[in-house]
Amino acid sequence: MLTFNFDYFLGLFPRLATAIPYTAEVIVGSILLCLIVGMIIAVIRIARIPVLHQFCEIWLSYNRSMPFILDLYLVYFVLPVIVRGLGISPDGWPLTAYVLIALTFHYSPVISEIIRPAYLSVDKGQSEVAVVFGLSPFHRVFRIVAPQAFPVALPNLVSEAINIMKDTSVMFIIGFPDFFSAHRAAVGASYLYFPSAAVEMIGYLTMTLIASFLLRWLEKRMDGKGDYELVAVDPLVMTAGTYNHPDRGTPFDEQNREYQNVRHGRNRGER
Repeated sequence: MLTFNFDYFLGLFPRLATAIPYTAEVIVGSILLCLIVGMIIAVIRIARIPVLHQFCEIWLSYNRSMPFILDLYLVYFVLPVIVRGLGISPDGWPLTAYVLIALTFHYSPVISEIIRPAYLSVDKGQSEVAVVFGLSPFHRVFRIVAPQAFPVALPNLVSEAINIMKDTSVMFIIGFPDFFSAHRAAVGASYLYFPSAAVEMIGYLTMTLIASFLLRWLEKRMDGKGDYELVAVDPLVMTAGTYNHPDRGTPFDEQNREYQNVRHGRNRGER
């Protein structure tokens, strides 16, 4: 018979909340590491660097066929053997390190497959125009390509971040004090499964809703107050992918002092 003690249910919130900082630490840290390693893998695959390109493809194929729990076992039990063979002692490594390594190992190739198509979706003509204007490779990527590729990749990046968050629920198998581990401890002490599971479901649902809210907020911030329209007047501007904003005009207009004076009701005679 299913029983539900409401007072016990409310009392579980502060008990399970003690595990939230550990879970949040792993979620944030693993997402940042996956983004960094994923970008490196994407660069290797876009540039098709010999040997490394083939290695990354094998890595991606492996992770597509493996559940995260097996990678966690692999990192926790096999990695110490490997590092000992290299003369490094893994004794004293915190459990957080194993979890971060396992999540990064499992999700980085997947993140790279989100970043790579987003980068390739930007018209090559824009990079060619940037070369004509003398922009360095760094500025071409971060000022021309990345601002257009990021909105394309953002929804899938958020989805993978949510998957990372959900996969943290298996960290308890190596003794990590995460949210799910606190749930199991509460069940073991009271033998009441449903109230604790309900609290855990509320916790994961809340984190997912927060991530979805941040996604919508970022999309609105990137879209601005109105729609951006490509400028079709000048073929060069069209090739460069320049936008026309209802309030700000084009980027060329924003940098044009005469345009700013006209916009604010001034002219040269009023200076």
